Amino acid sequence: MGDVTWFDACCSLGRYVHMPENQPETAEGILDVMDHYGIHEALVVDTVARDAAPAAGNMRVLEKVRNHPRLHPAWCGLMSASRELPPPDEFVAQMREEGVAALFLFHGHMNIRLDSWAIDDLMAELAQAGCPVFICPNSWRPPGQSEATDWENVTRICQTFPELPVIVTEHRQFFTQRTVYAALAACPNLRLEMSSLWRYGAIEFIAQEFGADRMVWGSQLPLRDPGAILGQVGRADLPTEELAKVAGGNLRELMAWNDKFASVADEVAFPEPDDELHRAAREGLDTSGEDFYDCHGHMGWSSPFHVVHQRAPEIVGEMDRHGMQKCIIFGIEGILGDETYCNDLVAEVVAQFPERFVGLTFVNLHHGEALLRAEMQRGLEMGLRGVKIINNYQGYPTEGPLVDVACEFCDEHGFFILNHDWGSAEQIERLCTTYPGACFLTGHSNATYGEVTRRVDNLFICSCPMHGWEQTKRFVEIYGADRICFGSDLCDLPIGWGTYPIMFAPISEEDKRKILGENLKALLKQYSTE
Repeated sequence: MGDVTWFDACCSLGRYVHMPENQPETAEGILDVMDHYGIHEALVVDTVARDAAPAAGNMRVLEKVRNHPRLHPAWCGLMSASRELPPPDEFVAQMREEGVAALFLFHGHMNIRLDSWAIDDLMAELAQAGCPVFICPNSWRPPGQSEATDWENVTRICQTFPELPVIVTEHRQFFTQRTVYAALAACPNLRLEMSSLWRYGAIEFIAQEFGADRMVWGSQLPLRDPGAILGQVGRADLPTEELAKVAGGNLRELMAWNDKFASVADEVAFPEPDDELHRAAREGLDTSGEDFYDCHGHMGWSSPFHVVHQRAPEIVGEMDRHGMQKCIIFGIEGILGDETYCNDLVAEVVAQFPERFVGLTFVNLHHGEALLRAEMQRGLEMGLRGVKIINNYQGYPTEGPLVDVACEFCDEHGFFILNHDWGSAEQIERLCTTYPGACFLTGHSNATYGEVTRRVDNLFICSCPMHGWEQTKRFVEIYGADRICFGSDLCDLPIGWGTYPIMFAPISEEDKRKILGENLKALLKQYSTE
């Protein structure tokens, strides 16, 4: 990927309310992280500007980056009526003079209205200059909100000011994939910052339908581990020239309206990688020859919050690109739909690709014990070799009595059983000891079962997701690498989104390989063999 240079569109400097210990907050700390992950440049806001006082933070970020040409300052805007910032024409002129080439509107946190009467005077000046504006609904009171974008006003702004480059960014766009695509179709000047859209195949679909120039890449450093989104974008199935646009070319082009902006990507050299997996991730090398295994995957084509455009043969091809030898799967439609439909589909895929997939029978505990037992038996007869429950999504009590019925079935057959949420540490320990013949998998990363894993030997922790700051390292400290199994959440999430945080993690290569494949490969020889 020598032609690809990474320009992080979303990075912050300074302390923030919920910042944990050991996160980088200085320019030097951020640059050290960028070196580790192979990030050439970054667009940065000051946390004071983002979280409290744009007038003060906008000035502070200039000082913070002054001697660091890889860090490019971004400012934060407000509605002009409060008179905290200069009038829009003076404000944009000041941006030009100071070499600031992008503006963020954190309208959720700062209570900025996006209606015409509130913000269009600023939008008009930005549009005349061609300055990109990032529109972000995130609030840090509390953090982690999703689905907050005001799409009606975002599209209104785009259509009112067709020359204005508008970039939507937020914590996560989970249920709004279809809305995102409709907005892109309606607004040629709309772009997405891709760290919020963690969807399998989304990058490829947007590039095909709307063009690769409609995306920019950002990591949300230091709020998140950059590895996840680097993996999603860097391992996307795109031609190199399109990948180069998403990775940094598009943002550099947008920021070129300010003639004081100067990219230094070609001057950046990185230190030697820690190991070969680190090298492969940082340099975007071919991983098709790896021996990775996946404990958490879906098969299916649609849900209320996700559209999957590929079918089983294409998904197998995607696994091949990532060196993913086998995946435990269940049906995505059964989460909120008829589980019999998705179990039929999974059985069909397993029969088509028996060497690549282990199928789980999806069950809905609301349907009662008789139908639960009948569906697990039907799945067994169709060749499915385990059970998937997701009772907390479906509203059945996390520690309800029919959970035991599913665990008992897996105990009798020596099967895997995977649950999105097993409940309390006391509950999962009781289940593991009561049903020792079953192998219990957590549906997602969960930091609360450390003591349990020291007392039972049939509980394993799924890695999905490992996008928190140094989360992989922390989980290895809690569980040991031999109790964590890689889970991609295929085909809900991209495979690279899951593998890269582990490949970049500050742990030994031996531990990385345990997590990425060796642990599950051994378990597959022990369980689900009927």
